[in-house]
Amino acid sequence: MIRATKQEVKSFSDSEKTKIVDAIFSHWRNHGFPQYELTKQEQIKEWDLLQDYDRTGMIDPKGHIKQTMHGLGLAWNYFPHHWGIPVNGKPTVLDIWNDDKKFKKAIARRLNRGGLAWDKDGNPHMTISIIRKALMACSSAQRVSNFRPTAAASIYDKYSGDGIVWDMSCGFGGRLLGAFTSSKVRLYVGTEPSTLTFNGLEKLAKNFNRIAQTQYELHQIGSEDFVPSQEVDLCFTSPPYFDTEKYSDEATQSAIKFPTPVEWNNKFLRQTIQNSFFCLKKNGYLILNVASVKSHPFLVPDTIRIAQKEGFKLVDTLKLTLSAITKGAFKYEPVLVFQK
Repeated sequence: MIRATKQEVKSFSDSEKTKIVDAIFSHWRNHGFPQYELTKQEQIKEWDLLQDYDRTGMIDPKGHIKQTMHGLGLAWNYFPHHWGIPVNGKPTVLDIWNDDKKFKKAIARRLNRGGLAWDKDGNPHMTISIIRKALMACSSAQRVSNFRPTAAASIYDKYSGDGIVWDMSCGFGGRLLGAFTSSKVRLYVGTEPSTLTFNGLEKLAKNFNRIAQTQYELHQIGSEDFVPSQEVDLCFTSPPYFDTEKYSDEATQSAIKFPTPVEWNNKFLRQTIQNSFFCLKKNGYLILNVASVKSHPFLVPDTIRIAQKEGFKLVDTLKLTLSAITKGAFKYEPVLVFQK
């Protein structure tokens, strides 16, 4: 594979660029959507990189939680449906893929940023990772997020006590992999109502539990309707931000069961916090990564108010690093640390 430089791409005429875009478009239409499809060997390699990563200083003295990409590809490999989950009412990555005009526009935009190569037969080509980046970078699309496994492992390392943890809203496996990575976690209990997501979690846990040898329990149920059968040291999750991400159309989804912020607060969020208080050991921690959003602009203060009313004390607010805004400046989300 011979890669083209940005200068070479800039030298192409508009008609040449159009032909290149059309050729790449045709190739990927024939190939199919660029899913994460890691071989067993590739998965083990991803696991090893995650396991070997030095998490020293992941949570700095100011409470900033560093983000890395370790283990993300491994997690996404088990949840192919995530590409079609709507966020903030915007088109999904799958929507961009299915729209010929938008897909070609995404390729053209990526072409100007680099990533073009020529295969052994002299045909223009973009790798599967570059095509994924092109689709995700489309300004009209938004993709669901996943908690970084290394960040999760660092939180488990610091707060999991005797190592029995409950992840109330499992999501796409980031915290599960973090638990399997942390030597502090003995038992990971997870709850997740979405059928497709739950199925992915089961496969992920089954495959890597053999290596990690961490005990786990997975339950297909919402956190508002579940209490672990034994006392736990840490309840830690990133709950739905009300209806920001529409994980499925199933009736078990919290924003479908409780369609207004007030009802959702009282019957999902409060009940989850009550269940956490009930199952936590004395001095155990409840840690919630939340953010106020357009459809629920008071989610963070409401979470603090409800948790304190249910008997928790807010002992710290960590800052989860999301992305760079400008050079040296970053966007953060709060990670609220409560103690029983």
